[in-house]
Amino acid sequence: MNVLGMLALSQIRRKKARTVITVLAVVLSSSLLTAVVNFAASGNTMLKSFLGEGYGAYQGAYTMMLIVPAAVLGMLIAAMSILVISNVFRMSASERVAEFGVLKCAGATREQICKTIMYESFFLSALAVPPGVALGYVLSFLGIGVANSYTDELNVLVRSMMRQVSFDFSFDFSLTALLISVVVSVGTVIFSAMIPARKAMQISALECIRNGGEGSAVKYRRTKRKIDGKRTVVYQLARKNAATGDKKMRSAVTALSFSMILFVTMSGLKEIADGISDYISYDYGYTVMADYTSNYENRIHPETGRRESHYVQAIDNVLAEKITEELEACGEGEIFGMGQDYNTYVTVLGEQEITPDLREMLQEQDTEYPSAGERPAYELEVEIIIIDEAHYREICERAGAAYGDAVLVNDYKYNDRGREKHIVPLSASASSLRLERADGSTEQVRIGGMLAGEDIPAELMYPNIRPVRLILPYAEVRGYNWMSSPKDENGYMTYAKTVLEKYFPQGDLDYGEAGFVCRVFGAQDFAKIMNIAVVLAFFFLYGFVFLLGLIGFLNVISTEIFHIRMRAREFAVLQSVGMTSESLRKMLNLESVFCAGRALLAGLPVGMIIVWLMKYCVQRILPIPFRMPWGTIAGVMAASFAVIWVTVRISLHALKGQNLIETIRMQG
Repeated sequence: MNVLGMLALSQIRRKKARTVITVLAVVLSSSLLTAVVNFAASGNTMLKSFLGEGYGAYQGAYTMMLIVPAAVLGMLIAAMSILVISNVFRMSASERVAEFGVLKCAGATREQICKTIMYESFFLSALAVPPGVALGYVLSFLGIGVANSYTDELNVLVRSMMRQVSFDFSFDFSLTALLISVVVSVGTVIFSAMIPARKAMQISALECIRNGGEGSAVKYRRTKRKIDGKRTVVYQLARKNAATGDKKMRSAVTALSFSMILFVTMSGLKEIADGISDYISYDYGYTVMADYTSNYENRIHPETGRRESHYVQAIDNVLAEKITEELEACGEGEIFGMGQDYNTYVTVLGEQEITPDLREMLQEQDTEYPSAGERPAYELEVEIIIIDEAHYREICERAGAAYGDAVLVNDYKYNDRGREKHIVPLSASASSLRLERADGSTEQVRIGGMLAGEDIPAELMYPNIRPVRLILPYAEVRGYNWMSSPKDENGYMTYAKTVLEKYFPQGDLDYGEAGFVCRVFGAQDFAKIMNIAVVLAFFFLYGFVFLLGLIGFLNVISTEIFHIRMRAREFAVLQSVGMTSESLRKMLNLESVFCAGRALLAGLPVGMIIVWLMKYCVQRILPIPFRMPWGTIAGVMAASFAVIWVTVRISLHALKGQNLIETIRMQG
């Protein structure tokens, strides 16, 4: 080993505390990079297992699903790692400036000074990257094990809804992934060392020996801050030190702010995900659902130019009633059958036929309407509903309509700036509606009765996405649901599958091939699938954010330790002129508060703004409740102050036994 390598190795051995922190940062960085790359490789294996080699017709989409998240996470890890590791090498170079001055006086070139720091990066890479990569594979293996603990239940739930779909997330050891992890990890360390190495090359030998290199980097300047008699000297010194130490602590403040942003953003995203899950998991009050859904194709009618939906195999109330009777024959209780169609009909209503609430809502949404003579007209989409015979009779009685009449469900739910708002859309004067298809054909429907408010059955309250909702005695619809609460759920589900297969033989064909799909599943299965997906997603995301935040906290700790040790002479001078140890601790505690405060002022507003923007975007689509994650914000604030305060106390304890005269003389 040459002299430069030996100097770098001695530096690593002498500065054990900083070496340990650097190794931990590199290990965490390498493990995160390895875990991300290996998850992508394992995901590739899973997709190949049920999509085939090349992912079939959607190769580009699935490839982007793997590459884009892995690339984004990899760049985040690399950015945080470079910020932390380069700061450590900068501190190392600052401590060795006098040594560099001696080497330059002895004939060392600028390139050799640079090589000294680069040797240090090579040694640290050799020391930290292998265990980091190994830890990354362990994290990947454990993470996949956690995921697979949910996939058995997930597959059972998904297969009841989507045939021929199976998730099998297996651990895949890929040499390509290993090579990528090692190259990126080593490259991150080397790139981080190059920044301070190039700066060290530029300092002249005279400056290095005269003032440790600080003369070229830091210019002591006269400040405009005046002595404030109302505040203690300790407070004013802390404020001044915090202001003049900005450049030295900038890396720590940036890392701390970035960690705060990650934690706050992730907690806000969890709040939003929980809100979405609760919103779409509507409870009808039944335990088992059986449904039929036809495939469809959106077209433009050649004569009218209007959009129409063509159903491959629609279902009418006659066939639906036969299936309802056979399902009730099982003897497992009452069946509520309901079918819906959202895309076939529209109706044009005058201004007097709609309520002011609906008119206001339409105007807020900037909807354009055709004119009908001199008075405005409103073209509204119509939801057609058919219900099983027994419940249709009950609804007619409740609405005061004769059997065979159409019943208007006079309730419309819409998203009012993130709130779910219900209004009565049609006025009481609406006695009939003229329904129009995309081909121009029309049908006049007489309204025999109306349901509004508490008179509407719970089964008809969701999804409620059309302003005009009609229950008709006869119609063809795209899909139909049979809801029940049997005592023997498994036995009933097996029987229901047999009945549906009898009327809609699907065999092993999928939705696209058969033109329809039949499903029998637990009413809360979809909610369970969503919950499993949310739990898995946030398990990995929180793990990633925690480890990435830990890298940031390591940067704060290393910077604070270095900052205090470099100020040993300053502390000795202050103590020599009468400052007590207690006052010194108070000053440094105040400095830590100011440092954490700067990080909080930078990180928390950004994190909260990101959360608010995510909430705003989601609430433009779904009316979900939301609250800012104040618990996480409070925890992040407490952790930030605690980390800096504990680091200051530990660093001060290390300087406790120093000799004031020797410290002033040696560092002067």
